[in-house]
Amino acid sequence: MTGGVALQAAALAVLVAAGATEGGAEPHLLAGAAHFRAERYDAALVEFRVAERLGEPEAAGYAGAALVKLERFEEAVETFETASPGGHPLHDYYRALACYGARLYSCADRLLAGLGDRSGPRIAEQARAIRAELAPTLEAPPSETSLAWYRDRCEARRAEGRAALAAAYCREADALAARRGAATRAAGSDGAGPPRNGG
Repeated sequence: MTGGVALQAAALAVLVAAGATEGGAEPHLLAGAAHFRAERYDAALVEFRVAERLGEPEAAGYAGAALVKLERFEEAVETFETASPGGHPLHDYYRALACYGARLYSCADRLLAGLGDRSGPRIAEQARAIRAELAPTLEAPPSETSLAWYRDRCEARRAEGRAALAAAYCREADALAARRGAATRAAGSDGAGPPRNGG
């Protein structure tokens, strides 16, 4: 455990103990939001984790967003994987960014596609831009090397006891394998006979 993470864990323990006796989760959720707006993402994360431990159901999604801002993408994916599903568009957007940062591109694209009209115009525009950036990667047949990377990542995270993160990498490997199989079948059917001209 690094010094910064250890300090956060100690602060979290103190704040959870204090929060249990002084007003519950809401003040911590509000404090986390204030820190987030001020771009103090470490402090926001601590407050959101306290709110989460004190029973606030939406706090995990906000913690995930703070982890994305801190570029701790795998931790963010884990947080979103274990969060209560609520369909909050802002949480879905940050979950997509977490997937993108962790190279879970099918996950990112699916979440961004699902935002639709639920998000504001700024997020919708950013979602379209990211999807356009992802399109060439998602349209190209995946290589065996790429597929192996995701399978290895899945097994490594499972061995570390990070089941939610392992599941995310396994799902990505499955999506790649399906695309690879479809590309192979399409190539076989395309090459089954001579090209036709006009008919």
